[in-house]
Amino acid sequence: MKKAKELLNLPIINMTEGSQVGFVKDLVIDPSELSVEFFIVGQGDWQVGVNALRYENVIGVGEFAVIVEGDQPLLDLRDIPLLYKKGNLNGAQVVTTGGDFAGSIVDYYFNEENGQLESLLINSSNQELFFPIENVISLGREFIMVNGSISDMIPRMEANDQQGAALQRREGQQNIKKEALKVMLSELMKKDLSKEINNPQKTEEE
Repeated sequence: MKKAKELLNLPIINMTEGSQVGFVKDLVIDPSELSVEFFIVGQGDWQVGVNALRYENVIGVGEFAVIVEGDQPLLDLRDIPLLYKKGNLNGAQVVTTGGDFAGSIVDYYFNEENGQLESLLINSSNQELFFPIENVISLGREFIMVNGSISDMIPRMEANDQQGAALQRREGQQNIKKEALKVMLSELMKKDLSKEINNPQKTEEE
């Protein structure tokens, strides 16, 4: 699973030629398929032109670069259907079927293997919340319509936070075991000391 904003400015490398063809300037969403359809490819400040790259040409999305294949994988922006040009989700307003304003999209996550969206990251009352893509009804030109309420959203917790929470739980369990062991040892020592006090002669004979 990839976070869309983490891809911005990553170099795009053509595996066939072993050369950089540009960098990720933006992502374009297919609203009917709820998936990443294109990357907008920047060519550098010295070039005015901007191209597009079909996601189907992408064979790898990593932390360092996006890897593509094909002799001429880049397209002119004019070749992208008009429907897709509204494809930037960030900043879009989210409205529920109940007519409530849920917040604005600040980012989204997608499956890097097929481009399918997995969840939206929504800013609601200065709190970032996850909303599952399964509850999205439509990605419209003006609003994102969702089936659900703010109560269905999950407070944001990044992977590192999740790992940290898991580690804290493990450490907490270990601490509980240590404390329990200390109590057991303390009780055993008290019992042994009590025997020695109550039976001094037996202790000396032994």
